[in-house]
Order: sequence, then C-alpha cells, then structure tokens
Amino acid sequence: MKTLKRIIPIGILLFSCLFAVAEKKQKADTAALNKIEKLMKSRMFYIEVDAAYPSGSGSITINSKYGQKRIGGDGYVSLATNQGQIFMLDTVATGRLPFFGRAYSVPYGEGGGVEFEKAEIKDESFKVINKRKKNYIEYKFNVRNNNDVFNFYIEVYGNGKCTVNVTSNNRASISYSGKLTPIPEDKKKAMGL
Repeated sequence: MKTLKRIIPIGILLFSCLFAVAEKKQKADTAALNKIEKLMKSRMFYIEVDAAYPSGSGSITINSKYGQKRIGGDGYVSLATNQGQIFMLDTVATGRLPFFGRAYSVPYGEGGGVEFEKAEIKDESFKVINKRKKNYIEYKFNVRNNNDVFNFYIEVYGNGKCTVNVTSNNRASISYSGKLTPIPEDKKKAMGL
C-alpha cells in the first residue's frame, strides 16, 4: 500500500510534465506554421526540391556516351546536382523541375523536364490543415506552358519542408520533396526584382 501511495504521485508528476512538453511543442509548431502561412500569403516565395519520386519505377537508367548508369532505388532519385525550383511571384509562377518517368505525348526535344516561364496561376486553393498530430498547409494550383497543363498539390509543414506532387496531361505523375523559403537575394537580382 505504501508503494502505491508513492507511485501514484510520481505517475501524476510524470504525466503532467509530458503534457506540458507536448503543449509547448504544439505551440512552437503552430507559431512556425503561422510564419510559413504569412510567407505564402505574401505570394513571393521559392521552393527548391532536392529529391524526386517517380511513379511506377524503383530506379532510373540513364543512357549517355559513357554507357548506362542506374540511379535511385526504392522509388527515390537524389537531385543533388540537378535541383529543381519553383518561384511564386504574385499571380505568376516560374519553374524548372527535372522529370523522371514516362512522357506520353511530348514534342520532340521538349521532354527534359517540367518547365514553365511566367505562367499564370489558375484554380488556386490554400488551406491550413490542423490535425491532431500533423499540421500543414495544403496549396493547389495549375499552370500551363506551350504544350501541357501542370497540376500542383503541395503540402508545406512548419519547418518549411514540403512535398510537391505534379500531374499533367502528357506525362506520368511525379512527386518531389524540398523546402519552401523566401526568395533569396541573389535570385531576386537575377530575376530583376
């Protein structure tokens, strides 16, 4: 009986400490997500992707003058030397994302990647999702280049990490992971901002 009287207060103390730590973490996550939300609502941000996840393929074989080389595996391709980027500037977007996968109907010489230059953003939606264990911002939009329409679905978390899912009319779907940040100063100067 004496040990039970000692265990109950210790258990209550531990539970209250864990609850306080969880509450503090949730407040920090909410504050970080609010900062990202403010950046996204300013409509001047930059996404840099560093990994690609092609649909339907565990690895990619690249043919070059030096022979064949397999990259990736487990459905993952590192973009360490070929990072993609998306610039959001008010009502237009510019993006260059490497593409790995099947292209169904792409004009000759234009199958290199998901590319669009100062394309008007259409069908845009922005929603903050607050779930019990996962808070994120859901952002959807469409852009058109000369030959295709790209549909973007982006999930952005409080630390700026994001996943970018792209579907189009002429290519297989592909996903990327990366980070959302304000537009860097050197990129602003290069774009004339």
